[in-house]
Amino acid sequence: MPRPADPTLPGRIVEAAYALWRKDGDSGVTIRDVARRAGTTTPSVYAHFADRAAILRGVRMLAHDRFVAALAKSRSVIDACGRMLAFADEHPRDYELLFGYGFRDRVEAAVQAAQFAIFEGYIRQAGVPDRDVRPTALAIRNLVHGTAMFRLAQDKPGPWWPESRAACLEASAALLELRSRRRAAPR
Repeated sequence: MPRPADPTLPGRIVEAAYALWRKDGDSGVTIRDVARRAGTTTPSVYAHFADRAAILRGVRMLAHDRFVAALAKSRSVIDACGRMLAFADEHPRDYELLFGYGFRDRVEAAVQAAQFAIFEGYIRQAGVPDRDVRPTALAIRNLVHGTAMFRLAQDKPGPWWPESRAACLEASAALLELRSRRRAAPR
């Protein structure tokens, strides 16, 4: 009689891949190592996931859930930006997977657009007029993401990290305030 299927195996496979990703990044996630860490065989991995990309989509979902949880208590756009930088500092591999090099290859364009639309909504809620929402959102995203990627380029935070983080948030807040005050002014 065949053994019954283990309903926990797909989750264990993704968790194993996630642990390998967090330790060694992209190069650390091989099907063989995922199977070994999950306590199964490579054919069993392929029975649940078509390929490595499918496993990495599951890993990205775990990282995304962690990112959303980190930002959930944000009180403002600038607070969310600060939490995003803290996330990049505390979970560099997760940030790399979510937004780092190869992001456009790993995430469908529609998902990217939906995520940015949410951010634009927060910019709008901060009082920025509709005509300035997109350029403000792009500028703040670029400031924060550039700062985060600069941090990720280092093995550990350098002596300028606290100043860089503060400067990024200060510039983002100044831009948000400037654009919010232009609400009534004609363009």
